[in-house]
Amino acid sequence: MEHRDSPSSPAAKKQSLGFRIFKGFLYTLFFTLVLVLTLSVGAAGVVAGYVASLVKDQPVLSKADFEKKLTGWSQNSQAFFRDGQLIGQLRGDENRKLVTAEQVSPYLIKAFIATEDQEFYQHHGVVPKALFRAALQQVMHSSVTTGGSTITQQVVKNTILQDQSQTHERKAREIFIALRMEKMFSKKDILNAYLNSTYYGKDPNGRNMLGVEAAAKGIFDVSAKDLNLAQAAYIAGMVQRPNAYNPFFADDGSTLKAGKERMKVVLDRMLKTHKITKQEYDQALAFNLQASLAKPKPSAYEKYRYVMDAVEKQAAEALMKLDGRDPVELRKQGKYWATLEEYRKRVLTGGYRIETTLDKNLLDTMEQATERIPFAPPADIRVKEGPKGNRKWVVKKNQLQQVGATLIDVKTGALLAFVGGRETKVNHALDYPRQPGSTMKPLLDYGPALDLGLITPETKIKDEELKAADGTGKTYRNASKKYAGDVTAREALAKSLNIPAIKVFRMVGKERAFSYLEKMGFRFHPYDGEASAIGGLTYGFTVQRMTSGYAALANQGKFNEPYMIQKIIDSTGKVVYEHKPNPVQVYSPRAAYATTDMLRDVIKNGTGKLIGQRIRGYDIAGKSGTTQNQYDVWFIGYSPRVALGVWVGYDYNKKMYNDTVAKEAWATYFKAIMQADPNLQPKGERFAALGLPFII
Repeated sequence: MEHRDSPSSPAAKKQSLGFRIFKGFLYTLFFTLVLVLTLSVGAAGVVAGYVASLVKDQPVLSKADFEKKLTGWSQNSQAFFRDGQLIGQLRGDENRKLVTAEQVSPYLIKAFIATEDQEFYQHHGVVPKALFRAALQQVMHSSVTTGGSTITQQVVKNTILQDQSQTHERKAREIFIALRMEKMFSKKDILNAYLNSTYYGKDPNGRNMLGVEAAAKGIFDVSAKDLNLAQAAYIAGMVQRPNAYNPFFADDGSTLKAGKERMKVVLDRMLKTHKITKQEYDQALAFNLQASLAKPKPSAYEKYRYVMDAVEKQAAEALMKLDGRDPVELRKQGKYWATLEEYRKRVLTGGYRIETTLDKNLLDTMEQATERIPFAPPADIRVKEGPKGNRKWVVKKNQLQQVGATLIDVKTGALLAFVGGRETKVNHALDYPRQPGSTMKPLLDYGPALDLGLITPETKIKDEELKAADGTGKTYRNASKKYAGDVTAREALAKSLNIPAIKVFRMVGKERAFSYLEKMGFRFHPYDGEASAIGGLTYGFTVQRMTSGYAALANQGKFNEPYMIQKIIDSTGKVVYEHKPNPVQVYSPRAAYATTDMLRDVIKNGTGKLIGQRIRGYDIAGKSGTTQNQYDVWFIGYSPRVALGVWVGYDYNKKMYNDTVAKEAWATYFKAIMQADPNLQPKGERFAALGLPFII
């Protein structure tokens, strides 16, 4: 039987050592050949063919190709409140902020040069002796490795090849491209690319850090320009093994310990190459690095989730419109959501500064006020789920009553603050259409009729049993199931009587009535008919849309499209989008004031008198609304300067037994808002009287 040496035998060890030396010789010879052949521009025939075979899968890049790779990086966008305060950074899988060498600490540049590439300013892309040394260290399994890649090669690996594999073919392509890159770009350009392309693992909040600015903020919560020597050395030391030296990677502190040991190696090299003095070296070693580490902190998506989601969507729509792509037409074509996603990605990664109309003080005030609203206890709701034809009853447990509220500047349409909901993914203020109930009456019935001169506030209308005009035999009824006989339009609106509203709608006519909504951006179904007069529509409307309609009444009949994105500035400082007001005169000033005056009576002695009892000293007009099955309850009110709309309901259809909760919510919000910012709506200011008494 043939005897074989065991792996641990002296003969095997001798054989293994000899093999590694032989492998190292071949590896070194391989890269020598690559360098010689690559640098030999005049080589022809077989030599040129061999070089080509090594990089046959790598296309020859033009300068434009390089520039696209080196400058086309994504970076995170940020959102701001209207006073310039930061809301937060828009989400992305990676955290990146672009900088140049002039925008980072000089210590960091010195640390990179001393550690990664001491001959950076002298070589032409590669350092042959460093390659040979690294090759031998690799095959000999040396305990000390120096690395053979220049900064230029690392840029190639990270940005051009995006390939971390340890193969001869990849290394050959890396060398070939590095030599070519050095001929086309300055050392400054290459260094800037390096600073922005290096990966540093995950920050305390779990986001990937790309580039030195993200690393500085993520690891030490300072800008790269403010890194001290110890911090700069630590970050420079992370390049080769980002996870192994990331202080947040291991809970037991082992990676921090390893990172500090690596930091000392960097400082040693900086001292040896005369980049720092002995005094600076000693001070850096004495620095309490652990105490300077960044602490985990909630992201803007945790504190302002509805806001950040809305910023993404509305900024994407703004850029979409800027490119001439109409959201309405895209919806008709079934392409809206796919197109929106395309632009949303651009928003997330474009490095934009997105300035909003939102007021931080008012936003926080409304969120805090939500906690004081007397919502019903959580409820279990039975709903049907599943594919059509096989739907089954399931129980959704512990469902919270939801709220959506929007505060709008009546003069501009600017969204000042909103509440999206209570522990739900759905934004009930901006994205979730609901049946508006009787809040539709001023916008679709009385407002148009007053505008057309068909009625006055004192016109008598008979409240009586009324058959539907569609021939179905359906009978319209009031919520009370009683009829009041002859009433004025003012009384009918104050008491929210359905029959007079439908009669007024019939006076106006469906086409003319809906034309008023069209001017204000309301979307409705072709089959919507006279039931819409009392809030029965196919789709319903969002709280923001409904509030903006009432804001037009407060603004002498001029409608402003509600908006939240004031300005978008790109990473170069260029303003690429800015909101431009485009008011539309929907109702005449006279009709708008007449409607407002009627809606004052809702507050004084109508369905909104709870508001009048709670709010003193302000001139307020408004309207309540409850849908047929009491799934939705509303109150939308306004003063001369602001409009506030509130909806309350559930994520799933469930009867609301307390139909006053929306009014209570409105009063709670309005009082809190006025306390937070008394100048938003000064007490005692009144609507400008226009055209009363109303005579036709």
